[in-house]
Amino acid sequence: MIPLLILLLILATLALGVPIAFSLGITAVLFLMLFTDLSMGLIIQQLYQGANSFPLLAIPLFILAGSLMNYSGVSTRLINFALSIIGMVRGGLAYVNVITSVFFGAITGTAAAASAAVGQIMIPSMIEKKYKPGFAAATTSAGSTLGILIPPSVPMILYGSISGISVANLFLTGIPIGIMVTIGYLLVAYFASLRQDYIIEEQKFSFKKVYKTFIEAIPALLVPVIIMGGIMSGIVTPTESAALAVLAGIVAGVIYRELTFKKFLDALEDGVRNTAVVMFIVATGTILGFAFSSLGVGQQMMAPFANFSDNPIMVMLLASLILFIGGFIFDGTVMVVVLVPLFLPIVAATGIDPLQFAMVVIIVWGIGQQTPPVASGLFITTAIAKTSMYEASKYNIWYILVLLIALFGMIFYPDVMLYIPRLLIQ
Repeated sequence: MIPLLILLLILATLALGVPIAFSLGITAVLFLMLFTDLSMGLIIQQLYQGANSFPLLAIPLFILAGSLMNYSGVSTRLINFALSIIGMVRGGLAYVNVITSVFFGAITGTAAAASAAVGQIMIPSMIEKKYKPGFAAATTSAGSTLGILIPPSVPMILYGSISGISVANLFLTGIPIGIMVTIGYLLVAYFASLRQDYIIEEQKFSFKKVYKTFIEAIPALLVPVIIMGGIMSGIVTPTESAALAVLAGIVAGVIYRELTFKKFLDALEDGVRNTAVVMFIVATGTILGFAFSSLGVGQQMMAPFANFSDNPIMVMLLASLILFIGGFIFDGTVMVVVLVPLFLPIVAATGIDPLQFAMVVIIVWGIGQQTPPVASGLFITTAIAKTSMYEASKYNIWYILVLLIALFGMIFYPDVMLYIPRLLIQ
């Protein structure tokens, strides 16, 4: 009964327009006060502990790095480089959109930053070339999901801080998975382009232009190399690599001569605002998780899983379903902070590979970003494209299918999906 009441109160406060962080915090505090005798001091301590984590320090740094990249001209150079390679074929702008999302995701680590940065340039360009606004919005939104699959990934940092799994191992696992999803996205863009009469760029392929745009994009392309190279070599931790990403964003802005002092302050402001949103959700989500533990909600929710303790596939299917439903209602941050800790003991008891379950959670997070009513990725891109969520979803469903294939592949064929990551980790 209590789990249902908690869910109903959260949904009621959200329906009234209460921000998600306050909704979680108010609900948790209210139920703790009504059904336990815990002191407010302990609750406040949990709020502080929720955000007091060294691995989580990487989140504001990567968010700031993404803001700096937006203001330093990095996204423009990446798009120009991708255009020079494949922009002249039919549907080329769709491919460029996906490839640029890969580049940008490997720099920022967040889907929102990728949606905004890539979308502001690519969506108007695609619409100008007669691409359907819904297709442009869907492609950009789907591409932004690569920002959480391809390291550095803020969701992976958050998951690592909660589960205790090495963030570096999560990063290494995400690389081949992200590449596979990217190939799937490109196939979707290819078949969608065959059905549409999209304009082909008159400009022919030119090695000279590829070379020129590549030289201009080198500072941007070096960022993921520096980040992953430093982590894999053991020179820096993921948190320290986030600081390097910030430094790289500043250096890139100086090289491109676009990061003025005013833009630098704007980037800091964006970084602080976005960090505050994420970390406040993490903190209040921790209180709700504490309330679940104190009220015995976790045991009630996880009781049905006891019947499948000898069936890892069924456990992951049920967990995916619950997380998928949670993704319809909550932001992925809430899903990971509140729900994932409940599953971790079951995952350990069932003998599921921790990295396998981590990737299941991250992929479901990506699906949640693309499915209304939350659909944080679509909200940004449809606003830029000036189209409806319905029009974008007609195209986006095919990109979601790619993520579902990756999800089921991870559940049913983990040895195949994790073959390369295991080689990298060894």
